[in-house]
Amino acid sequence: MSDSIQRQHRPVAGILFCVFALLGFAIQDSMIKSLSTRYPLLEVLCIRSAIVLGLLVLVGLSLHGPKILRGNQPRPLMLRGILAFFAFTSYYLALSRIPLADAAAVYMTAPLFVTLLSAVVLRERVGIHRWGAVIVGFTAVIIMLAPGSALFRPEAAIPLFSALCYAMIPIINRRIGMTEHALTMGIYTTFTYLSLIVLTATIIHLVPAPQNLNQTLAGLFQRWHGFTVPDLGLAFAASCLFSLALLGITQAYRIAIVSTVTPFEYSYLVWATLIGFLFFGDIPGLRTVIGGLAVVTCGCYIVLRERRLSRV
Repeated sequence: MSDSIQRQHRPVAGILFCVFALLGFAIQDSMIKSLSTRYPLLEVLCIRSAIVLGLLVLVGLSLHGPKILRGNQPRPLMLRGILAFFAFTSYYLALSRIPLADAAAVYMTAPLFVTLLSAVVLRERVGIHRWGAVIVGFTAVIIMLAPGSALFRPEAAIPLFSALCYAMIPIINRRIGMTEHALTMGIYTTFTYLSLIVLTATIIHLVPAPQNLNQTLAGLFQRWHGFTVPDLGLAFAASCLFSLALLGITQAYRIAIVSTVTPFEYSYLVWATLIGFLFFGDIPGLRTVIGGLAVVTCGCYIVLRERRLSRV
């Protein structure tokens, strides 16, 4: 670890930021899931993102002035927003159709994807121990999804794509975190996300809905209609939670090394299971519990082994 990173590394603070951020995300996700049963998903995400952007800009300008809107590395910041768009939108699309705990268990494959991408794309050396953990982790996901059986639901596989996109974000956070403020990163990400949501919604509303779409994709083509006052209040509360969680997880990766923070992202699975039970009455099945534990174990093993090898 370089001297500059070592000076910035604050593990306890990074872990606390991560755990509480993941609690915020889990509560916010339950709110989005609830709203998506009454409104088109893209409308919910557009309103949520617009409120989040307004909150972040307002806080940023109040605390730091116009300089908070100027990023030092705009391209990585925009790329971060694009990845967030694909990661979160696809995840919420799945969440509108499946229980929170089931989506979370599959989504927790992100560290497995980090290892896979480092070997395939970056040509980094990955030892047999980490390859074994990747294989076991993805096998557990296959068991959870049960493709080819009557238990398989196509929408349950969507969080795999979400995890793949999300796996790239922490690396960007760590590389630009030393030169970018957490609020600047949040503003750029949310602006990019909102722009892509509006563009996607515009394109979808300009073309007729294809025939014979499954229920998950058909929801994207629903016509928008106004929120009721109580639901607008729920969307505002979800936006506040998301803003705090976004800043929290960004700050976690700014002040602590990736290998320290990443294992604690698995706390999301605990929060999601608890909140899914309390708010929706969802009880995870045995396959989800066993598969989720296997994925968490493999992911933590990979992160901890990478950390040990980096010290050698």
